[in-house]
Amino acid sequence: MLVYSLQVNLELGNIEKNLEKIFSYIDKVEKNSLVLLPEMFSCGFDNENLEQHAKETPAIHKYLKDFSHKKHLVIAGTLPEKSRNAIYNKAFVIDNGEIVYKQAKVKLFRPTGEHKYFKAGRNFDVAESSNGNLGIMICFELRFPNISYTLRKKGAEIILVPAQWGKPRKYHLEVLSKARAIEDQAFVIVSNTTGKIGNIEYAGSSGIYDPWGETLAFIDEEEGLIQADINLNDVYRVRKKIKMDI
Repeated sequence: MLVYSLQVNLELGNIEKNLEKIFSYIDKVEKNSLVLLPEMFSCGFDNENLEQHAKETPAIHKYLKDFSHKKHLVIAGTLPEKSRNAIYNKAFVIDNGEIVYKQAKVKLFRPTGEHKYFKAGRNFDVAESSNGNLGIMICFELRFPNISYTLRKKGAEIILVPAQWGKPRKYHLEVLSKARAIEDQAFVIVSNTTGKIGNIEYAGSSGIYDPWGETLAFIDEEEGLIQADINLNDVYRVRKKIKMDI
């Protein structure tokens, strides 16, 4: 099956322009595939205006659900979402027109003040989809191997990493992406932003990695949509070869 990762530069707070760009890319994807979008892809970390941006999230979900249904896609990413008077950075999985899973970011990135604007989630689980069992690690969470270990124990075959990862830590993103694939013998798909968004410059370095840690697709700092043709049987072939006791 085909899997895709989108890497774009976003305009802080400009939902209309950001969605126009994103749909111009994902309109090209093949039917029956999986598409990963970056973290907070509608507005970026426009933290002072999150209340307003969160009001637009249900409509964005609807656009994506319609698009997913039309092309029989699994689509994932994160958006700001308000619940019980708090804003969450919440991942979603849409499968053939239906939201089948949501997960709020648990590990907030304190150096950029995420904890001042978002409430942390609590749990990690695996989404069963028509394109495999999906675990999600949102950006900073990639640094925590215990999270991917938990996802593997819960049956994850593909680990999705929607991100806005800063350029000063570019090398870390590339190394950790491969490390999570190798440790857990799972496919890892990373969708990051690139260029300057607001006052922060982002790393790019989105990639798709197989359960042996090999790079199937990679994009450095330019914008673009990358893809790979994967076989989920490779997950079990590699796990049988390594025979890790989990």
